[in-house]
Amino acid sequence: MEQKMALTSFLLVFMGIMVASNIYTFIPIYEDIGQSLKLPMEKVVVASSSFSFFYACGLLVFANIAERVGRKEVLVYGLATSAVCTVLVAVAFNFEWLFLSRGVQGFFLGSFAPVAFAYTYDLFSGKRRTFLLALINSGFLLAGIFGQLASDFITRWSSWQIVFVGFAAMYFILFLLGLHSLPKNKVLKSREDRSFLRLVRLIFRKDLLYCYGIVFTLLASFVAYYDSLTRYLTLDPSLLFTIRTVGLIGVLLSLFTGRLIEKIGAFGTLFLGIGLAFVSIGILFGLTQGMNAPLLIISSVLFVSSISLLLPTIITFIGQLSMELRGQALSLYSFILLTGASLAPLLIMHFSFFQSIVLLLSFFVVDLFLAVRLIKTMKGTNYKQSTLFE
Repeated sequence: MEQKMALTSFLLVFMGIMVASNIYTFIPIYEDIGQSLKLPMEKVVVASSSFSFFYACGLLVFANIAERVGRKEVLVYGLATSAVCTVLVAVAFNFEWLFLSRGVQGFFLGSFAPVAFAYTYDLFSGKRRTFLLALINSGFLLAGIFGQLASDFITRWSSWQIVFVGFAAMYFILFLLGLHSLPKNKVLKSREDRSFLRLVRLIFRKDLLYCYGIVFTLLASFVAYYDSLTRYLTLDPSLLFTIRTVGLIGVLLSLFTGRLIEKIGAFGTLFLGIGLAFVSIGILFGLTQGMNAPLLIISSVLFVSSISLLLPTIITFIGQLSMELRGQALSLYSFILLTGASLAPLLIMHFSFFQSIVLLLSFFVVDLFLAVRLIKTMKGTNYKQSTLFE
């Protein structure tokens, strides 16, 4: 039994990495795809953004479907369908096909995240559940770098089409492993469906609205950061590869978020994450007149560290504030997170490198303002005794 649960944990984390990696696969290969399909880079960016938007829609749709048909079923058959859709991306021959296939791929890959979180709550408890949730979140962050590295490396070794053939093969293998190894969970059929009304209630909660405002900027800033480095810095490919690879060090911080919250509190951890982002962006401002490889690498590590702290910290806030509506609140969290990611490339493609840095700074100034408003709102409510203030 212990061995089966260990295998389940490994599969969920690995599935998360493979699914989330496809959010970022286009970033380093916009030019390669554009040259192959004879498209301007702007159209490739628009096609790429269709993935994130439809992925975000899938997050909401499949969370509700899983309540009716079972979470294991949605996880494994979602991967099987995603394998087919990913092949469709590989055989794209014009803008319309690329846009549609990336959107459909994103929609079905959206079957993973909220369902995996709820599935983890079903199967595990206590510290084991907390640790597995941290690992899955770390996997999502790891995917932000891994997806770029994998697509860049495979494209230079072969072609961009092979990137998606490879991911399709991996999704099919994970489908078979999941079908055979993941345990079934009970399907709880509610007597009435009020999912939409619950989402409306959550959106109009002032404290959660501040949280969701921060959430919107997180993956948007992550995508904008690496997108701007890829397209606006005159770097050789090996240095860009190094910046992305070393940035993975920052992902490790997400594993210690729980301990940090215990030591300095959730608000302290929130401000620490925002502070790291300001330092990272400050380094970029200093490099607008001339590039310095070591400082760029330090900036990358600090930026990934910032996002690594902020994502699980915001999940902590949303999970505690939403209480009995936690499932819907986390689905909405995933939707808003990915909506930000889908809009970021569309904004950044019109900006110079300096303007991109100003946009990143603006995101975190807004986050700082929202964090302060969140504190004031919570201190004025019955959350004064909450563990968030410890």
